[in-house]
Amino acid sequence: MKLNEIYFYMILFLFQIFSLVILTCSEDLKEKKHLFNYTKVALFMFSIGCIMEIFNWNYLQNFECIFFTALPLVLIIILKFISISFEKIFKKEPFQLYKNVLSDGIWVKNRGNFKKHHFYYSFYSLTILLVPICFLTLLYTVLFK
Repeated sequence: MKLNEIYFYMILFLFQIFSLVILTCSEDLKEKKHLFNYTKVALFMFSIGCIMEIFNWNYLQNFECIFFTALPLVLIIILKFISISFEKIFKKEPFQLYKNVLSDGIWVKNRGNFKKHHFYYSFYSLTILLVPICFLTLLYTVLFK
């Protein structure tokens, strides 16, 4: 494996780590300031993927590099859509659970009532994890297999 290949895979790996941060700290997406910052970083990462594809610095199939670098941006859109949908349908602000306690984001602290709405938060947490993973896996399968 060449050094260029190692750099390529390291970049993709770091981008996926950012996706995991977004997924586990989705509470930060509720504030516009943090949503804007996350979106800026995700757009920057997507543009890096496009540049890598243009310069043919891609050791995957065609356009897989763009797909993997676009994952954080798509993940932000999906998580925001789920959050807004839960808020509109159930008329309560959803909060994510982690290990049976309310999860905080990196900058945003949780303000939910855990004892009163435990089932609702559990359902939201399960949805916030399963829907993006299933959707992105299905999208990858449809586009590249």
